[in-house]
Amino acid sequence: MSDDSRLIRVSRAIDAPAKRVFAFLANAENHQALDTSGMVRGSADHARLDRVGAVFVMNMYNPIMGDHQVENHVVVYEPDRALGWAPSEPGAEPAGHTYVYRLTPLAHGRTEVSQTYDWSAFTHLDMIGYLPVVNRDELLASLDLLAAALDTPR
Repeated sequence: MSDDSRLIRVSRAIDAPAKRVFAFLANAENHQALDTSGMVRGSADHARLDRVGAVFVMNMYNPIMGDHQVENHVVVYEPDRALGWAPSEPGAEPAGHTYVYRLTPLAHGRTEVSQTYDWSAFTHLDMIGYLPVVNRDELLASLDLLAAALDTPR
């Protein structure tokens, strides 16, 4: 059960079918193109997210930790419907925050994309004051970047 005070959910319609949106999100190489925080530097392992339990590594930067890597553990994997991960320090268990995308097919090849950032189970109490890592406006802007990235000839 989530504490709604520690959860941000945003949605928007995107002019692409759910299968195409999911394929884009399942490629960690694409995640930097969706980053509105300035933290994501790129994929460290060039992984595809292909199942619950998969782990992909991203190169990151923030003023507190400088350059570092984050392992992301896939916690939701429903092809063409939902995809989500839980970040962790390399070799550690996830810290208790998740990013989840849910895809709902709409008419005419469009998709409603909902993104949820949930830190209600965050366990690193010494870092809780730095959350949320991204705010509502940044999440909405990320969905705009997703729409723009998919706005190419098919």
